This record gives sequence, C-alpha cells and structure tokens, in this order.
Amino acid sequence: MIRTIALLSTLVLCACEPYVSPAPNIISIEPEEVMSGEAATVAVKLDGPLPVKVDYGKQTATLVTPTLLIGGQAAPITHVEQDGTLLATLPGSLSAGLQDVRLELANGSGSVSEQGLTVLPLPPELDEDGGPGDPGTDPGTGNGGGDQELRVTGVLIEPIPDQVRDVPFTITLRVEGPDAALFEGQVQLSTNKGRISPNLSNSFSKGVRQEQVILDKQGGNMVLTVRVGSTLVAKSNSFKVSPK
Repeated sequence: MIRTIALLSTLVLCACEPYVSPAPNIISIEPEEVMSGEAATVAVKLDGPLPVKVDYGKQTATLVTPTLLIGGQAAPITHVEQDGTLLATLPGSLSAGLQDVRLELANGSGSVSEQGLTVLPLPPELDEDGGPGDPGTDPGTGNGGGDQELRVTGVLIEPIPDQVRDVPFTITLRVEGPDAALFEGQVQLSTNKGRISPNLSNSFSKGVRQEQVILDKQGGNMVLTVRVGSTLVAKSNSFKVSPK
C-alpha cells in the first residue's frame, strides 16, 4: 500500500514528464545450482511488478523490459509469468563458481543478488582417478588397462526421507553396470532448491558411497541430482525439507 501511494504521488508530480516506476528487488533464483556449460533456464522471482513507463502527455503506460545479467553476461529473458517471475536462459560460457545475478533498467537503476547462483564445475569423468578400475587387468576388456572407461550405466539413489534444513543427513549412492564394483571415483551432487554441501562426493568403494550432506533451504518437492561423468544423470525421489 505504501509503495502504491508513493507511486501515485510521484505520477502526479511528474504528470508532464514520462515516469518509470522503480525496479523491483530480486528475492530468489531457482535453481541456485547449475552445471557449467549446460543449457538451463532459471526462474528469477521479484518482490514487485516489473517497472512501467507512464507518459501522461501521450496517455500511455508501457511495461519496461529489464536486462538480466548473470556473472556479468546477458541472460535473455524468455518469459514473464503473471506474478512477475522472470524465466531466463543461462549464458553458455559461465565459469564455475559463485555468480552475481543483476537486474538493470536503461536508466541505470536495478537490483542485485550477490553470489545468487552457483555454477558447478563439470563432473569428474569415469576414467579419472579411481575410475578405470585395476590397471593390472587386460586392456580392452572394460575392466582396466589404465585408460579404459568403465562400463557404468547409471547410478541408483536410495530413497530419501523428509529432512530438516541445515541438519546433516546421509544419502546412499550405488553405481550400476557391468563394472559397477570397480568404480572408485567421485560424482557431482546438486539440488533443485537452495544449495547442497558438499557438491562433489568423496570416492566410492566398490561402487557404493554413503555421503553426508546438508541442504540450506526448506520447502517441498526437493530433488537431488547426481551426475556420473559427463553423460549419466540420476534424480532422487521428491522429499520435504522442514525449517530447523
């Protein structure tokens, strides 16, 4: 209500000149974790409507489309939902690490979510340390040879019950495939809401890993994603995270 009154007051004072309403603030980005180089769409939620340019002389009111920058690079806005949430396509060349998300208007005003998005590095390949199995076995069998890629077809995430925000819990991961028991590498972890820590598992033992993780955001329909190498992706069941 206060914002509406202030806007109307300003419009009366500026009746002879075009007026652009203030830029809204960024209140959330979802997902907050994405993988480097992966085509993805993020939803940027705002605390108010998009700005409107009002020209009393011409009796027009025009929605102002802002510019969205992620890590300093333009992220094209593909859709604006009824509640003002922006859907945008991530730049493909974002470097791994924490990235600022910035909303800018042509007049220089805007808002920023500092380190609002985490870009994860590419997951370890299957033939990295611990991946190829026993180098003493015959090359070409898929079970060794030092530089042979393991025959791993996927990963199983055992069912995850409801959890509590910021409280550690254990997930059990099992790789699948003819060479599953030889896998001693690492996998990448991410979540669709908030952030998970760690986002890179420790080494597996005989194709199994029990990893203790923490989620920093509450909410329903939480899903974990596990990536094994550059091609294998698995998702957990949906579960709820309650406030601490």
